[in-house]
Amino acid sequence: MRTPDPAEARQFIDSSRFVWFHKMELAPGVITPGVSDIGWLAGAAGLPQDLSGTSVLDIGTANGGAAFMAERRGASDVVAVDIYPPSWFGMDRLIELLDSRVRFVQASLYELPEVLGRRFDLVLCWGVLYHLRHPLLGLDALRRLTGARCSLETAVADREVDPGQPVVRFYRRDELSGDGSNWWAPTTTALADMLASCGFEVGRLVPVPPGEPASRAICDLVPAEPEWPAICYEVPLRGVPLEA
Repeated sequence: MRTPDPAEARQFIDSSRFVWFHKMELAPGVITPGVSDIGWLAGAAGLPQDLSGTSVLDIGTANGGAAFMAERRGASDVVAVDIYPPSWFGMDRLIELLDSRVRFVQASLYELPEVLGRRFDLVLCWGVLYHLRHPLLGLDALRRLTGARCSLETAVADREVDPGQPVVRFYRRDELSGDGSNWWAPTTTALADMLASCGFEVGRLVPVPPGEPASRAICDLVPAEPEWPAICYEVPLRGVPLEA
């Protein structure tokens, strides 16, 4: 993977016509014009500096900020996923510019276990959960993709609802950040319960910002046994796979 020189990076940004979502350092001193600071997010999530030899799945990759960062930190196998085609966020052009080995896959989270057919050492799922019409199905799929660790960042409703209650806020239109693709925000309590139900052990759940009702949360997760099959069915339904 190469690092372009500053002049090349600035020319690339100036000539780009795709959507910039990630704010990231494309070359020394050259920052892309996105709104989501990928460096801050990686630090808040505790993304390891050394990912040598690991496989990484970046779900909701947008401009690939997390995927490219993982590759620079030594990940040997990086797959970047988004529902939009690679030209929408410029992933095709960025992969070429950086001479990157990141593999881009256009798919939804729901279908990823079947599309990829494997688990990854580290799964990054930043800024995705609140876009899902069916969040529990999304978390079930996420569990099937996680081999060792998952890092999840999402909007939470602690500023709108008692954070101690396991409540999920539904946004019918664009009430959440003026974005009509945002549907759900759980309280941090509900988020922890949802994750446990779907088979994740929550190692760390950090509300953001700290010290006040949160609008976002970042979680460190490791795979565990999903709770919901045993609760829903005393005897598994024939022909219906319940194991995550």
